[in-house]
Amino acid sequence: MITGIAILLAFYGVGVLASKWLHIPLPGNLVGMLLLTLGLVTGWIRMEWVDRASSFLVRHMMLFFVPIIVGVVSYFKWFAQAPWPIALSMILAPMLVMFVTGRVVQAYLNRQQKQETPASAAPERRTLDA
Repeated sequence: MITGIAILLAFYGVGVLASKWLHIPLPGNLVGMLLLTLGLVTGWIRMEWVDRASSFLVRHMMLFFVPIIVGVVSYFKWFAQAPWPIALSMILAPMLVMFVTGRVVQAYLNRQQKQETPASAAPERRTLDA
């Protein structure tokens, strides 16, 4: 588990430094995540190395959002000034993210299913005997 957390922190650090030094217009944590994904896809990093640590962090993710949620309290006056645009963005943005994520996962699963099914295998035809 410690090795996995060290790997995740290393990619985070490299992403932050790369974003800063190379003036990449993306947050460093996103650059680190993209580099980690590249490492996993190419096989430089094995999934077993980071699986337990990432599962632990995802399982306790809500703890990382507590400071953000508490910080929102100081912005209530802004929410009171423009409630409808904020409410719509809070509803529509997650819906859009869920829709796009669902479509990407469906496309991935369909592609994976086509690769697993041999082209020469004909689908089985079954009839009901009444």
